[in-house]
Amino acid sequence: MSDILHSVSEIAPGLLPIFRSDNQLRLLAYIFFHGDRQHTPAELSRATGIAQPTVSREVERLVRAGVLTAKRRGRGKLIEPNREVAYFADLSSLLIKVAGPPQILAELLAPIAGIDAAYIYGSWARRYFGEQGGYPRDVDLLVIGEPNIDAVYDAAARAEGLLGLEVNPTIVSRTEWEQPGSVFLETIANDRLILVIES
Repeated sequence: MSDILHSVSEIAPGLLPIFRSDNQLRLLAYIFFHGDRQHTPAELSRATGIAQPTVSREVERLVRAGVLTAKRRGRGKLIEPNREVAYFADLSSLLIKVAGPPQILAELLAPIAGIDAAYIYGSWARRYFGEQGGYPRDVDLLVIGEPNIDAVYDAAARAEGLLGLEVNPTIVSRTEWEQPGSVFLETIANDRLILVIES
């Protein structure tokens, strides 16, 4: 993920200790993208690939700052976003812009030849545009063009590893997209779409 999030500063801000490192950004993104769940430090370590001592230190900083909450469960902790903090919605929006599916997928799909455009659709896109509902468990990806299919699926698999969310690609030709012959494609065309890349 370091090649994707290369612009993240390594210098800790003076007040709110967020985005102080790539590890912290990855940790926050994972927790907020799965905000309907509670996580133990061990689970966060496995999901993000960050060493557990580092996870514990970052969690402590973020709990002290009010960004996360931690509840005791036996000798362990259950961690989740602090939804009561005044900037919760702003931070969620910022995390999506900095480390969310559109950015991750754009970086991974850009090198693949033959892609005319790619969009996120479905429940994740609708939540992005403010529709109420639970946290999406997956990301629906529409790829338009004639790319190498294996390359697209490989990019989707890499995105799953970075996001902790299932990524479901659908590949259609430009002709199929512009003259949809199925209810499925017509439904996508009339739904909320987030542009990922466009040639």
